[in-house]
Amino acid sequence: AEKPEVKVLAADVDERLKALADRNTRLVSVEREAKSGDTAVIDFEGFKDGVPFEGGKGENFSLELGSGSFVPGFEEQLVGVKAGDEKDLDITFPEDYHKDLAGKAVVFKVKVHEVKEKEIPALDDEFAKDVSEFDTLKDLKADLKKKITAEREETVKRAFEDALMEQVAANITADIPDAMVENLSLIHI
Repeated sequence: AEKPEVKVLAADVDERLKALADRNTRLVSVEREAKSGDTAVIDFEGFKDGVPFEGGKGENFSLELGSGSFVPGFEEQLVGVKAGDEKDLDITFPEDYHKDLAGKAVVFKVKVHEVKEKEIPALDDEFAKDVSEFDTLKDLKADLKKKITAEREETVKRAFEDALMEQVAANITADIPDAMVENLSLIHI
């Protein structure tokens, strides 16, 4: 069986480091207009023909603009709002939406409480101290490389052992005594 060589590139370490930074990202309140990627803390209520509809209301809801988690057109219309703004959003639900609202035009009344942006930590020695037991970013990167290498070596080892066992199993022949065959057939009855 073939056993591939394990390689860990700088890009692999950077990817793991970025994931670590993403997990340590904070949302901080800003006094400016919201843009895609920001989070708007909103109250909203949806109205169809002037009447509130079921499931169309939320309070103090944190919505990341551009996430695509709300009906199409909703998040896009919140780009440019600021804390304290109130805005009516005209939305037409998609044809494949819930049967009561599919293709229907509605109005969402939205009040914006807060606009927050992501504060991504700088990848420096301070970051390394905050998220690990290491004092420098260089040491943290070295540890990440070591861990990625160990994970990949374990994966390669398991795949190699599986391939070896498949080869062994494919080439095994054995005579089975009639008594064993008869006992097996009795067990399955």
